[in-house]
Amino acid sequence: MKLQKNHLISIAIIAIVIASIAVIELKKPRQSSIPNDDKNVGISIGKTAHNFELQSLGGKSVKLSDFRGKNVFLNFWASWCPPCREEMPEFQRIYSENPDKLVVIGVNLQESRENAEAFVKKLGITFPILLDPNAQVKDMYNVFTQPVTYFIDSNGKIVDKKFAPLTTEQINEKISKMNLKSSSSTNLENQEIKTLKDGTKYIIHPDKFLSGGPGKDGIPSIDNPKFISVKDADWLSDNELGLGILYKNEVRFYPFRILVYHEIVNDFIQNDPILVTYCPLCFTGIGFVRKIDNEPVEFGVSGKLYNSELVMYDRKTDSYWPQTLGKAVLGPSTGKTIKKIPTDTVKWGDWKNVHPETKVLSKDTGFFRSYDGSNPYGKKGDFTDINLQFPLENKDSRLDDYEIIYGIEVNGNFKAYKKSDVEQKSKIEDSVGGEKIIIEFDKNLKSARAYKESGDQIVVDTLFWFAWFAFHPETELYTLK
Repeated sequence: MKLQKNHLISIAIIAIVIASIAVIELKKPRQSSIPNDDKNVGISIGKTAHNFELQSLGGKSVKLSDFRGKNVFLNFWASWCPPCREEMPEFQRIYSENPDKLVVIGVNLQESRENAEAFVKKLGITFPILLDPNAQVKDMYNVFTQPVTYFIDSNGKIVDKKFAPLTTEQINEKISKMNLKSSSSTNLENQEIKTLKDGTKYIIHPDKFLSGGPGKDGIPSIDNPKFISVKDADWLSDNELGLGILYKNEVRFYPFRILVYHEIVNDFIQNDPILVTYCPLCFTGIGFVRKIDNEPVEFGVSGKLYNSELVMYDRKTDSYWPQTLGKAVLGPSTGKTIKKIPTDTVKWGDWKNVHPETKVLSKDTGFFRSYDGSNPYGKKGDFTDINLQFPLENKDSRLDDYEIIYGIEVNGNFKAYKKSDVEQKSKIEDSVGGEKIIIEFDKNLKSARAYKESGDQIVVDTLFWFAWFAFHPETELYTLK
């Protein structure tokens, strides 16, 4: 009898264990439909993210694969984790700003449903919150600390991950790489005008401007430019770079070997006041109509830098104007803009072959400079070999800092194109800001032109990638197909 009783007890214990295992298995999230032995699936950058299925706070079964076609921020969190609590409002913000392109998924780390619900309600979180009571997905994604965030692109591939808290700046950097929007990005085009205690208006605080070495007008602008013919410009080699301008049927060329020592030329073309500018640190040559409130105004070099770029000042109000923006950001003119005109950053040989009637900026500038073709910021005769960079507000690693790009703006939207991609493709039909555009590579000038579908020309900025992104962190980047 005793043996029989012990045997029955053993059977009962085994039955209980089996039943317990069955309950646990039922509670576990179902595994991905992607085979685990697939070498393309994993948790490393470049791998397709492991699929999983969990219950949401509302009791709905949710799979990671349900969000294919959208970028995903997969965040592992807990309400008792202070850094997790700090990140949540930022994740809610970017989720709200990008409803069509992004979903944030919050996987709760083994808390009760009640605790998770109370926390989410308190912060007003609207993105999906999933429960992982048995830590299966936590273990699947190697979450040994908190918070942990995986960044997954619209094709389901992991593009980045962070096993630590994220700052607002880091979150903005991540979303910029995924071509998403952020109201916290340094979008200087739309920032409101503020006022210092002394009444000075600003968009960029004066503390942000750094000394570039020479003081105000230490790099002197050319205010009375003289021009010579192609024949008399025999001191220019065909491979030398410069800024070409075709404006109202008049053609001019401004050699970088001269601009590098002056950065600004206050010119007139067809009686219109034209501002020719060049920043050697950013490889940025831009032309403007230099009018403020419809009155001609001269510009000079402030001696300051912002985002490693030339900061101009106007001689009417003494306001500061970062070159790329063409917008006053400090001083009485803050918020006002000057109009850009199309220009070409080209080699002299190509420019004169297409425009043999061009006029050339003379070395007779009124200043004693050698103008021998040497570049004080790089190698002799090479104005793209610059490795001097001052602090930047925004950085991005999608391209090398010194990759030359073409940047365009349409309806307040920005997009960059690698020069090498445009040259290879010759003609790119694209869409920017909801408007169809065409960007073409002129094989004779070896420069780019951009047009709207209506035929209206779009100004193309030629510059280093770091300089474009520093001012336009919300920029899209064209990918060659």
